[in-house]
Parts: sequence; C-alpha cells; structure tokens
Amino acid sequence: MKPNNASCDVVWLGNGQTFGALAYACLCLLLLSIRSGTIANAQDEDQPEPEVLITVSISPEARVKASPGSASRVLRQGEWTEFTVTIENTAGITSPLVIESEQQMRDEGSGSLREPIEGSGSLREPVESSGSLREPSLDRGAVHDADRRAVHDPERARWMRLDWDAEKPLTGAPKETRRLRIWSRDHGVRSAVLNFNAGQGTQDLGFRSDVLLSFRVLAK
Repeated sequence: MKPNNASCDVVWLGNGQTFGALAYACLCLLLLSIRSGTIANAQDEDQPEPEVLITVSISPEARVKASPGSASRVLRQGEWTEFTVTIENTAGITSPLVIESEQQMRDEGSGSLREPIEGSGSLREPVESSGSLREPSLDRGAVHDADRRAVHDPERARWMRLDWDAEKPLTGAPKETRRLRIWSRDHGVRSAVLNFNAGQGTQDLGFRSDVLLSFRVLAK
C-alpha cells in the first residue's frame, strides 16, 4: 500500500521501497528501446538477404577478381533491373571500382542506336534517305546476311546499359555491397562480359577480372 506521505515525484514500488519518478521513466524508456531493438533484429533476420549477381574479390596485392553469384539473371526489355554486387576488399583499397563491357551501349550522342522490332529479336535498319525504319527481308539469303552483319557490327553487340557509380570510392572495409542496375534493349537470351578494375594494374593476371553472364530478357 502506498503511504500517505509519498510525494508525486516518487514511485511507490509496493515492497517498502521508493523509486524516483524521473529514474523510473528512464528505466521504462530503456526497456522499451531494448524490446523494440529485439523485435527489429528478429524482423531483419526473417528477411532474406538480396541475391548477389557478382562477387568481386580484391587480393592483398590489389588484384581484382570477379565471379558470378547466385542471383536470378532475368531482365525485362526496356526496363531497369537492380542487382547486388558484393565486394570483398582484402587489400583495403579506397579507389573507385570500375565496370567495363563491350556489350554496353554507347551514349546516345556518340552513334545511332537501333531499336528492336516488336515480337522478334531482330533489329530494324534505319533508312537515312527518309528517316523511316524498314523491316528486313524475310528471305533466307537476307537473314543469313543479317546474321553475318551482326557478327561484324560492334553496335549490334551493344545491347545493355549499366547504372553503376564508377566515381564512388570504396570504403576500404573488408566487405561491402553496391547496387548495379542493368537495362536491356533487346529480348531473348543475351550474354555480356563485365570487367572489373580499381585502376591501372589491378586486373587479375589470369583474366579473372572478367565475368561472363547470360541473361533471360523478357519481352515488354
């Protein structure tokens, strides 16, 4: 039972002891924060970690090696898809990590970009005289000619765009993750070789800084 002479700034604990109201409030806030933190940690544990598209390993000698991850390599034509890149930085370097690829499309101002034909994986050929786009002939000879041109035309092999902050330096931490977004011009099965480097002389001597990835691109 609370005694009659108990002041308003004292909490009666019921066992013959009193506790300052301010200290009691602080204790309650501490218990609430601990409980909230426990719940938040439990929720984080329930959420699966994002799938990794590529793991980049930087050796103590600052040699960069890249290997494919377990992420599902599915894109959608004409849309950006986000992936995770894990960086294991044993060397602790803080220079930017750069991605290069011969399949990456040029900037729009540096050359013409062919657009895909709806319902097929082939490409329209621009007609300079009228500015219109004509469909390629469907006869067998023309198809074979188009295939041969695709092999020798570097622009046809450039089908993807990469959104990667190449100027952002690494933190130097042993492990960090970065976001990589990929956009596809075409649909179907497309392959790309991505090369990672952290500056001149950091490529792996065994060409292991290159990683070959195949994507399934869904038509829009």
